[in-house]
Amino acid sequence: MTWRTRLSIEACKARLAAGIDVERLWFTRSGYRGERPILGKIRDTRFRLQKRRYYRNSFAPFFYGRFVDSGGSTLIEGEFRMHPFVKVFMGLWFSFIALFSVLALASSTRPGEQEGKGIALVFSAGMMVFGIALIKFGHWLARAEKPAIVAFLKTTLEAEDALVSPT
Repeated sequence: MTWRTRLSIEACKARLAAGIDVERLWFTRSGYRGERPILGKIRDTRFRLQKRRYYRNSFAPFFYGRFVDSGGSTLIEGEFRMHPFVKVFMGLWFSFIALFSVLALASSTRPGEQEGKGIALVFSAGMMVFGIALIKFGHWLARAEKPAIVAFLKTTLEAEDALVSPT
């Protein structure tokens, strides 16, 4: 996603900082202090935004963006992604399930152990389905968050869709 604004990078950072609550530790009911609907972090020309929610959803989208000087205007480039910790955790989850499945299939094939192998494979399939369902449900809960963050960025930074040629 790319937008263009007539504001300078410094003005964009100042407006963004004024419009968000800073992400903090999880000691308040919403996870963060303040009342603003958008939470975020700004570091140099990069920033991360998320919608405030009053429940835990590790699969909700974060907007990872950056400001790029474009000769008198600023480009706002970014994309929605899951938090890196959640991506790593889910990668480990699915890797463990795959390893468990391979070990179950490779286990000895004595007649009395076939039933145990079947149970292990059903368990693996169930855990795989559970992991996928958890991600899908988290995305469904957060279905209105992406449009809210985009609208916030466009309004706060007076930005319009940019037509940028691929380089």
